[in-house]
Amino acid sequence: MKPFSIFHILILFFFLCLAGCSLLPSEIKIAEQLMETNPDSALHLLQRLHPDKTMIDADRALYGLLYFRALEKNKLSSQPDSLINFSLNYYLKENNKPRLASCYFYKARIYKNSQQYEQATVMYLKALDYSLDQKNYYLLGKIYADMGDICSFQQDYKESLKKYQLSVNYYNRAGKTIDASNRILDIGRTYRLIKNYKAAHKYYQRALGQTKDSIFSGVALQEIGINYYWAEQYDSAQYYIRKSLRFPFKGTNYAIRCFTLADLFFDIAQYDSAYKYASTALKYPSNYITQRECYRLLANTEYVKGDFKQMANYMTRFQLYSDSVRKIESQTKITVLEDLHQTSETVGKTKQYLIILGWLIPLIVILSLFIFFRLRKRNKGKEHELEEVEHQLSENITLLSKKQILLKTNLTQKIEEAKASNALQYKKASPSQRDVLDKDVYNNSLFVNDWNKFSSLMNRTFNNLVSYLENNYPEMTRKEITWCCLFLLDLSIPDLALVLESQPVSIYKLKQRVTQKMNLKSSIELNKLLKDISEGK
Repeated sequence: MKPFSIFHILILFFFLCLAGCSLLPSEIKIAEQLMETNPDSALHLLQRLHPDKTMIDADRALYGLLYFRALEKNKLSSQPDSLINFSLNYYLKENNKPRLASCYFYKARIYKNSQQYEQATVMYLKALDYSLDQKNYYLLGKIYADMGDICSFQQDYKESLKKYQLSVNYYNRAGKTIDASNRILDIGRTYRLIKNYKAAHKYYQRALGQTKDSIFSGVALQEIGINYYWAEQYDSAQYYIRKSLRFPFKGTNYAIRCFTLADLFFDIAQYDSAYKYASTALKYPSNYITQRECYRLLANTEYVKGDFKQMANYMTRFQLYSDSVRKIESQTKITVLEDLHQTSETVGKTKQYLIILGWLIPLIVILSLFIFFRLRKRNKGKEHELEEVEHQLSENITLLSKKQILLKTNLTQKIEEAKASNALQYKKASPSQRDVLDKDVYNNSLFVNDWNKFSSLMNRTFNNLVSYLENNYPEMTRKEITWCCLFLLDLSIPDLALVLESQPVSIYKLKQRVTQKMNLKSSIELNKLLKDISEGK
């Protein structure tokens, strides 16, 4: 037998290294194969691995994507985002559209779960860009379902119904009956939110007829009970909610069922039962809205019992959750972000045409300079006179601008001083009383309830803005003109809604009407036009 040479030893060592390096990718591949049939085993296998810089980039990227998919299938929160960020950056370089779509979706889920709906929407829109032509119907169903949730929270129910219906269509095409049925429940829930209880019940019954899954049946009975409660049919509501408690649950559903029972019992003056179920709801996973409403019920029951100290404790917690709700409600609506996303795509295409025409720019610049010097030579005698006129005009515009800024500052300071004088009373007031106090501040400072005084004040402050709008746009209502003035005062959405006696979602729709009546293409043009008028430009 021939002894091994150095060459044979090196070859053997090389193959041993290859074998060792191939173990990790094979485990990732096994996890990928187990993902649909045994997601818990796939997650366990992935958690045993420790991806680091020794793993090649392709394996690290696939690991991050599979890890997030396993978390989703096991109903666990998506973390850490560093994993999906690496996968996202890698697949961007590789331009792998199917996996990019999934990465953007999981990134969006992270934002959605933390109530950062603006960032979540941007990620969902990017996921749609990469998945619409890939026929990944299951992923499309999930994207539109999540976007429907965001629209529903933002009270854009018309858009929410569209998104949920798209989700149902895609889930059905993917053969995901339970997921499609859950979205049908969401459609019913949306109809309930707009108080169309008959339509809501119709969708609930339709969903129940599509699957016998026990978890789904519990959710469907829960929604039917809540629908009866909103319709003030308390006996039927109690029957279905109690029945739903006997079914298995996931996520926040059990807390929702207990809270609804608590609310129902409070309405029928069974305060001990209301307290019991509200307390039970807080022991289970729930979102901040359910928690806020539970603390409201607890505070009210303590008030009925006469325990004002404990009531104050619950009211403090209720107020904390209310502040969180206001912050989230002030986020940009999903429809606005969709419009911006489509505009960005249009701009990208326009740039391509501009590049083609770019060679004309030097010629145009040279021609413009030639014309400029020729005209300058011909009008040399009038140049000094023109400069004086321009200087005078510039000074006038500057003085007018300074005047408008001073007037606006004085108004803003007046409002803040009025709020400060009410600080002690405001601190002790209930949420509804605070709204009244805030409204009184604006009425006293701006004379919102007296059109003659209000229009005179706004004309002085904003360069005859009210008169300009009345003369040039006679179809505009006083409420729309009032919005234009309050917009220039930089009032927040909640304050605008309070002064104009509207819901926050209606303020955006009002702005759209003003844009249309002024024959403008976008709200950006409206913002610029109002500022130009107020500054005398």
